[in-house]
Amino acid sequence: MKKNIVLVGFMGSGKTSVGKRLSMALKAEFIDMDDFIEKREKMTVTQIFAEKGEPYFRGLEKELCVRFATGGGKVIATGGGVVKDSVNVKNLKEGGVIFYLKSSPEKIAENLKDDHSRPLLETGDKADKIREMMREREHFYTRCCDVTIDAANKDPDSMAAEILSYIKETEK
Repeated sequence: MKKNIVLVGFMGSGKTSVGKRLSMALKAEFIDMDDFIEKREKMTVTQIFAEKGEPYFRGLEKELCVRFATGGGKVIATGGGVVKDSVNVKNLKEGGVIFYLKSSPEKIAENLKDDHSRPLLETGDKADKIREMMREREHFYTRCCDVTIDAANKDPDSMAAEILSYIKETEK
């Protein structure tokens, strides 16, 4: 694997689950950006948002996009909002192939129904907030990705298999 595999998509689309499977199949380093930030900061994403604010968190994401831009061979699961910053996208594209795990608001709501670790969704009606944020971010995902993967109708194993097939074909 010459380039990084970069997974983007809305929170709850399966980036971490798919990333772990790809990492195992490829014997590649797996980096979940949110987990990386939580370990470094010794706080959850929710705590970071509450105590230091979203701009601080986005700055940490930007720093990681620069750090992981070069040197291939990694599988990177990004945070859902990382693509809103064009500099992040440029850095991720520099050393990677970007796969957009495209899901539906209904599937996301189902995946996140018992998850209270997403600070941007902890206001009002979760399903409405998901629809609103997905509408706002959709063009960022579609504009930055190299390949779109249907995450609404596939399980993580199927999505990982599709990505592995793509990688195998393009590296011939």
